[in-house]
Amino acid sequence: MASSASVLAAMLVAVGCAAAASATEMDFYVGDAQGWTTGVDYTAWAKGKPFEANDRLVFRYSGEQHTVTEVTKSDYDACAVSGTPIITAEWRQTAVTFITLRPGTHYYFCKVGNHCVSGMKLAATVSNSSDPPRAQPWSPPRAAPTGASTRLHAGSGAVVAAAAGGGLVQLALW
Repeated sequence: MASSASVLAAMLVAVGCAAAASATEMDFYVGDAQGWTTGVDYTAWAKGKPFEANDRLVFRYSGEQHTVTEVTKSDYDACAVSGTPIITAEWRQTAVTFITLRPGTHYYFCKVGNHCVSGMKLAATVSNSSDPPRAQPWSPPRAAPTGASTRLHAGSGAVVAAAAGGGLVQLALW
């Protein structure tokens, strides 16, 4: 009969392999380190980005100063909302807005003051999918978690460790 450590190790390997095989969606942090704010050229930022269906745009901004609004092309061109926006996110604190992409071209801007007219707007063209593997986009640096490595089982010749934050699974069988 297999030991509980061996069963746990096999389950971790299976889950890790399944997650790696299905992890094709990407998060694109709008504006990279600068985030969603004034003074960023979002046309240049979006140029050449391989947006695909089910990827996510991550807007990081000060909610007291900015909004994220998805609008039609004509509203985007005019920097005005003529009807009901497709999506709008307005917060009262520092905010993060996640938008899962679908195929087509999508238009976003900030409704505050003259931010849109000043260039705080983004057009993202999204494809259905791509065949070749894609390079990972920019993502914010992560602080090292406290107590990053947790020993799940020690003894009977097996050690399994998992890092907090979902990054590392280490497996050793003797």
